[in-house]
Amino acid sequence: MPDVTISIWTAAVGFFLGFLAYFFKKWCPSLYVHILTAILGIGWIVYVFLDQGFIKTVSIFFIFGFSFFSSPVPERSKTQLKEIIDQLKEQGAREIVLSKNKERLLADLLFSGFFIVIAVLYFLFGPNSAITFILLYSFISLFVGLTKRVGLLRSLRLFYAEHEEALYAVSLFETKKYPLKELSEVSVQTRPDVLQLFQLFSLFSPNIDYTTSMGKTWKLSFSGEKVYLTPDPLESMDFLLKGEIHKMEEFEVKPFYHPKNWKRLLGKWYFAATVKGVGAYAALLTLFTLLGIGPIATTAVIILFWIFNLWISDRVLKIALDMRKIDDPDLLPIIEKVFSRAGLSHVDIYVTESAEYNGFAIGANIGRSLVALTSETLKLPHEAIEGILAHEAIHVKKRDVLIGQLLRFALIGLVFAGVFLIHEAFPNWLEHNQIFVFLGLWLLIFLLPAFQSLFTQWMEVRADHLGATLLDGGNAQMANSLTILCEYQDRALEKSVGYHIDFKNEQEANKKDKKISSLERDSWFFHEC
Repeated sequence: MPDVTISIWTAAVGFFLGFLAYFFKKWCPSLYVHILTAILGIGWIVYVFLDQGFIKTVSIFFIFGFSFFSSPVPERSKTQLKEIIDQLKEQGAREIVLSKNKERLLADLLFSGFFIVIAVLYFLFGPNSAITFILLYSFISLFVGLTKRVGLLRSLRLFYAEHEEALYAVSLFETKKYPLKELSEVSVQTRPDVLQLFQLFSLFSPNIDYTTSMGKTWKLSFSGEKVYLTPDPLESMDFLLKGEIHKMEEFEVKPFYHPKNWKRLLGKWYFAATVKGVGAYAALLTLFTLLGIGPIATTAVIILFWIFNLWISDRVLKIALDMRKIDDPDLLPIIEKVFSRAGLSHVDIYVTESAEYNGFAIGANIGRSLVALTSETLKLPHEAIEGILAHEAIHVKKRDVLIGQLLRFALIGLVFAGVFLIHEAFPNWLEHNQIFVFLGLWLLIFLLPAFQSLFTQWMEVRADHLGATLLDGGNAQMANSLTILCEYQDRALEKSVGYHIDFKNEQEANKKDKKISSLERDSWFFHEC
């Protein structure tokens, strides 16, 4: 493993060159800027190579690339932002004043700080292991996210163009246009639900968080996205209540530190530290290192902790994803029929709020398993929902969640065992044959995930095939269910991509000639797993 200090300095260099490229583009042609940053980057990598050796430099290269391309630089300057705002005003758009205060940002700083402290303590006192890189990548992602939040808080402007019936959100980082014809639901919360909006507390794509204060929050459900805003209390938002949206629901949201939110807060923190990251494992390793506990005992405890997390995964995810049992009287008979046919009458079915169309099984054992559907999935035709439930029922019945976790653990263990064996048994050979060792390790790193992907796809195909036996319509109904799911997913993705606009070219920046389709496949050679 490369030195931790070198790794951190590499990330810092990547960030610095990213900012340098952003500022130089104002005065120099883009090609010259790329050449300059490439020369400086190569210089740093060469320095690391001379100091760390060939194999360690490869890891450093990926850290440098990740930090460089993740640099939180704005997509436009303040001058360009002003030009966009002036153009909107010239077109007659009305600005909606936003409520802004520092309390909203402090909440993000508090949550991020918890995980940043764990990372810093590990960097200072923990052992040098693969977890170092995972923490470093997480550290970079959190830093980028916080920087963008600061930039968003300072630069976000909101406009309503009545002649277009569209809402514009303009900032240094992006410009989005939300046609009100795509608006399906409007609700108001007494304050932003930061436990739902924070990036590490969500399993799916994060919500579009434009909240800039801890005041009254408007939640707008567009096709493919849920947008959260905090307009000034004196602003009129009646233009949102048109067409089919003739009423607005208001919900009370308790502060995240309220006693009624303590269980939810702890569940989400635990979820972020064990499911979405390795913070909990890093904290254990740091503690054991400071206590002088040997590697064998440490490894045994880490494995037992992993097994414990797998055992309680259903409880953790229920809390972390704010799940609630499905009580729709039209769906309950369908659920009963499918799971009774599968012999799983005791499995609970939950719903979690998300703008994505998805369903998934959770839990390591049949007796501790559950199936969850996203709120958008419940909007599908009942025939399609029945097919999705049958698919997930097979995952539960065949214990696919447990098998998948065990396989992942075994493959990771195989890679580390190979590295340890070469390092301890053949140190001299390792020193003189670094290129061969590097190629062998990368062969393992690429082939083992490919095998896992192949096995996972086989389980998905099996779930489709056996799930069809639980349906009245058999294979035809299962095929139709999956087709409907894909079509809705593609439609929502197209809408989400289409919200991004580019004022400079006066056209949608990300709109493509080719429609997004999950049903179409490239040739076998280029097909992605």
